[in-house]
Amino acid sequence: MIKRGEDLTFDWYNQLMPRESGHGVAIVDINEESLGKEGQWPWPRPLIGKLPLILRKDLGAKVVAFDMVFSEVDRTSPGEIAKHMDDNPQEKEAREILQSLPDNDEVFAREIKEAGNVVTGFVATDQPTGTRVITKVKIEPRTGPDTINPALYVPFYPYYAHSLQNIVNAADGNGSFIPPEEEDSVIRRILTIVGYQKPDKTVEFYPSLSLEALRLFQDDDTYKAKYILNLHRREEHAGIEGIKVGDYGIPTEDDGSFRIYYSRGPRKDFYIPAWQVLAIDDIDKTQDIKKKQQLKKLKEDLKERVQGKIIFIGTSAVGLRDLRSSTLGETLSGSQAHAEGVEQILNRQFLVRPEYSKAKELLITAAVSLSIIFLTPFIGTGTLALVVLLLIGGGFAEAFHAYKLEGLLIDPVYPSLSIVIIFILSSILTNLRTETEKKAIRNAFGYYISPALMEELASNPDKLKLGGEVREISVMFTDIRNFTSISESMDPAELIKMMNDFLTPMTSCVLNNRGTIDKYMGDAMMAFWNAPLDDPDHAQHACTSALQMLEALKVVNTSLRDHAEKAGKPFKELKAGIGIHTGRASVGNMGSKQRFAYSALGDTVNLASRLEGQTKGYGISAMISEEVRKQATAFAALEIDLLTVKGRKEPERIYTLLGDAAYAASPAFKEIEALQECMLAAYRAQRWDEALALAGQAEALRPDLNGLYALYRQRIADFKTTPPAAGWQGGWVAKEKS
Repeated sequence: MIKRGEDLTFDWYNQLMPRESGHGVAIVDINEESLGKEGQWPWPRPLIGKLPLILRKDLGAKVVAFDMVFSEVDRTSPGEIAKHMDDNPQEKEAREILQSLPDNDEVFAREIKEAGNVVTGFVATDQPTGTRVITKVKIEPRTGPDTINPALYVPFYPYYAHSLQNIVNAADGNGSFIPPEEEDSVIRRILTIVGYQKPDKTVEFYPSLSLEALRLFQDDDTYKAKYILNLHRREEHAGIEGIKVGDYGIPTEDDGSFRIYYSRGPRKDFYIPAWQVLAIDDIDKTQDIKKKQQLKKLKEDLKERVQGKIIFIGTSAVGLRDLRSSTLGETLSGSQAHAEGVEQILNRQFLVRPEYSKAKELLITAAVSLSIIFLTPFIGTGTLALVVLLLIGGGFAEAFHAYKLEGLLIDPVYPSLSIVIIFILSSILTNLRTETEKKAIRNAFGYYISPALMEELASNPDKLKLGGEVREISVMFTDIRNFTSISESMDPAELIKMMNDFLTPMTSCVLNNRGTIDKYMGDAMMAFWNAPLDDPDHAQHACTSALQMLEALKVVNTSLRDHAEKAGKPFKELKAGIGIHTGRASVGNMGSKQRFAYSALGDTVNLASRLEGQTKGYGISAMISEEVRKQATAFAALEIDLLTVKGRKEPERIYTLLGDAAYAASPAFKEIEALQECMLAAYRAQRWDEALALAGQAEALRPDLNGLYALYRQRIADFKTTPPAAGWQGGWVAKEKS
């Protein structure tokens, strides 16, 4: 499967960047036109023998190689015809004359011998040929301490079909033209060596038709084959590295084949119709001057195309079945595959795939894949996809560059597919894990924070630290005043409805301002800000929520009043107390192994609860600590006391929250703020009468604070009777939690 993919990839390379056409090779083609002029195949052997004679003697070809086998006697020989004549007086004389004529195969052998430098071919067969001699030249492996047995790699065939012995003897060379087997029947390689095991079990190696032609082209009858072992010298990883023919070295694959580097097609310059070559023989025979001149012109043209070259004689006629598919997607004759191979050897243009290529590809694939697996959880899928595409594009560019400059075959497709698959799987697994984390977060926080905040947390789970941490938060407690007495006058259904009517808008106010609902405690609720997600404006958001709660409570009371009037029952107004404090607290999952929740603990939480409890005593709705006031300076808030709540030793400066930034900037608030500051200053300086007067003026401006100023009038009355202790700073110690 991998090899098949590599072959298709390298075919694609050849299609995109074919080899530049060279010189030194041509094909005499027995095409349809030649069959039409000279008669159907097979032609008489003497006629075929004229081809190498004319090519060598008249046109100056250096080597002629037959891409065909003459394994059977010529049925058009006079002797063969005589065998089929009857033994009667009428035919006896004709038979004797035929038997006295030269045998066609002998004539053909003489023509080959006279021409010289002719190579015949042989092919593999599954039937015994009965002839022992296959070729004149054998390949001797290089010897040495690291020599391996080439029989492990060279293709072996049980039998070979070759030309008749007298034809083989007449030729100067004999080579195989066996194409390596391919699943899709595309001719991609040329075998340079084939093996034959003789009856005595000894092994001989023989060259291909192309190599024999190349040997004769150089007048060199030696072959030098080189074999290598890998770095570990393990034979199972060894193979044939290359073969040298005279001055030409050919890098090969392990089995001794080399990949054909097809040139730009169609190569019409390769082909010379066989009839044109045969027509040269008629120059001296014709009496027609015009025709003689035409033939002489044809001879000069052919000589220019043939002289000094290797000529393959083959066929492209459909009926002779020697048409093959090339990597360029074209249909060509088998002879062109040989011609392409020899031409690239002459031009020293090779396609090579070094042994280290696969290891390098595997190493790069593994490195990139591991990087993807590592980076996927930290980089967005889109960004990582872009990086992967850039890496793949770079790999293809590098592979094309190596192919174009050095003929190196590097496969970017298989590594790229592997990387894409790893990327897809890694992305899927990461997304599944992310969805699992989001689901866990939704399960943990879905009831506590707003949907918008929930999505932000689910999209950025890194912002969440579930294990527990200490951080600054703003904590809010709310409670319904006189809940016990109100609930006693209601049946369970009415009570539940009232609680839902109260808690629903209160909850919305928290969630809409990035708050987290910690818990509901009967008529009370706890919420906090700046956890689990960061909220730099947590104090402001807590104050905004408190103000919105007080406004929402008015709407709830209006609805309850209408409902009570319709039911003919007395209306009992709901009043709430809100306490807010900002400070450091422990937040995280708390509870047992069986049940836990995200919550907050610490002195900050306790103080917020105490402040909510003190709102009733001060007659106000919302009480905030000094730390809240420092972080929410834009809000309208009045300082009301220095209060030491139960459980603490140090007093806390407390404020009542009256409005937002718009109200804080109004003249009305500026006036009440100034009176309040003066009243507290007089109170803390024990100027009781002045404090009472200022309290009265402030109460006139804000009647809703009458409870607060009533408290101060009572305190001043008590202090007049029993003055505070020496060193009193104006603070108050709460004796109850609420």
